[in-house]
Formats: sequence, C-alpha cells, structure tokens
Amino acid sequence: MLRSIGQRLAGLAGGLRVPGASMQRLQQRAASTGGTEPYIVPQPQFATPLARAEEKRPNVMKVVEREAVARADVDGRAKLFLRRAAPKDRMCAGDVVFVETINSMSDPSATTVFGGVCIAIYRRGIDTSFILRNLVQNVGVEMRFMAYSPLVKRIEIMQKAQRVRRAKLFYLRDRPGRAFQGKALRKVAKSQPPPPAKS
Repeated sequence: MLRSIGQRLAGLAGGLRVPGASMQRLQQRAASTGGTEPYIVPQPQFATPLARAEEKRPNVMKVVEREAVARADVDGRAKLFLRRAAPKDRMCAGDVVFVETINSMSDPSATTVFGGVCIAIYRRGIDTSFILRNLVQNVGVEMRFMAYSPLVKRIEIMQKAQRVRRAKLFYLRDRPGRAFQGKALRKVAKSQPPPPAKS
C-alpha cells in the first residue's frame, strides 16, 4: 500500500542524511525497498555538462544556461546570435530581418509574419531578444521577439546592413526615412497583408 507523499518524503530525507546525495544512492534506496515505493530518478539529457575546455572550474549557472540554449536551438538559430562570429554570419543591427511566428501552440499552421529593420539586439543567453521596426501604413511599428521562443518559427535575414556603426539604432525613430531605403525592406513591406477594414 502506498504511503502519503509527506511520509515518503520524510522517509527519503531520513535515509539520505548528506545533502546533494548521488543518483546511485537514490537508486540503491529504491531497490532496497523491494519496489513497493516508487521513486522517480530523472535521467540527464546531456551525458556530460556543456563546460568549455578552457574553464578549470566552470560556473554552474553558465553551464545550465548553455544547456538551455542547446535545448532550445532546434533549427540552428543560435549561430545568428553569437558574439564572436563574423558579421556576415550573425545578425547585426541594421539588418533587414523577416520573422514568422506561430499564433497558437494548439494550431501550428496559423502563423504571422513580420519584417523590419533590426534596431537592437540583446544577447542574454536563453533570454536573447531583438527589436524590429517597420512602417505599416505610415505608422512606425516595433516588435520585440525572443530568439529562442518556441512560438518563433523562422528567422531569416533578407539583407545585411551596410555602413552601420552603432549597436542600437534608436535614432531611426526620429528619422524613419533613413531606414526604408533598401530594396529588401520595401519588398517586405509590400508582402505584408493590409489590416482588416473597420466596420
């Protein structure tokens, strides 16, 4: 007969007096009970922690963050946000970017597209995000996308930036005409569907 959860946890804590006991001790304790008490022993997704070779004593939080990025990087989009990659291989401020997002997890076929000039990139590991700006019917629209969100289906660079010397292009808010001189951006603006008519 199964005991209550509180009794099971108390028995587990009583048998394991050392904090941070290993998986082997958990498995031995589960085997010693004859299988009457079910213990869930999680299996690690990565056989070895994703620590770099040059790190003598890796920081645990950095390793956890690398594993989270590796888990969320299903289509290789992490290469777009590497700091040390060549500018032609990564996304930079000033690039014309096309993003396709899923509207609902229950219906992956329903998607929305947005294209615009990348005016800022925030590289924060798993929380990496970027801001796109575009003109929709002569109104400036900015959207912020989380790079590793499961709702972001596709990120495509339509045109690389030319002669951009800043990391954040917030000045385009005051001078919008400078951003919309590229052919790729005009093509993206024309491809977006018009908003529904007001009734």
